Amino acid sequence: MTRLEYIATSLARLPAVLAEQVEQTIHENAAFLEDANTAQLAQGKRADGSEILPEYSPLTLAIKQLQGRSTHVTLYDEGDFYSSVKAQLTGDKGFEMIATDSKARALESKYGDDILGLSEEALDEFKTSYIKPDLQQKTRDTLGL
Repeated sequence: MTRLEYIATSLARLPAVLAEQVEQTIHENAAFLEDANTAQLAQGKRADGSEILPEYSPLTLAIKQLQGRSTHVTLYDEGDFYSSVKAQLTGDKGFEMIATDSKARALESKYGDDILGLSEEALDEFKTSYIKPDLQQKTRDTLGL
């Protein structure tokens, strides 16, 4: 096979190779995605950047103040919900953030589905720091460059 034929064959299979690489990169860096989601929650932010509402009840606010903890809604009490936040592959070269804690459905019902998910800023950072370099390297490897 000539060099040109090799490159042509490699180019033909490149989309499938890159799609597989995206999924591998997501899987290998799930901790970054999970940490980014819980960091947003700790700041009291949903995936769309809006504040998590409704606010805590007066009793919860008083307890948090006594404990010296943040009074904005963070959805953190003992850490079970945060530790259950996972990045799950969706099979379409993407992922979704899920929570497996028993309180997850109730929290999403009360505070909205957007409590799970990443802000545009976090997604851009993931794409720039993880996806792009991995795809560039995989392209070079596949084409033999």
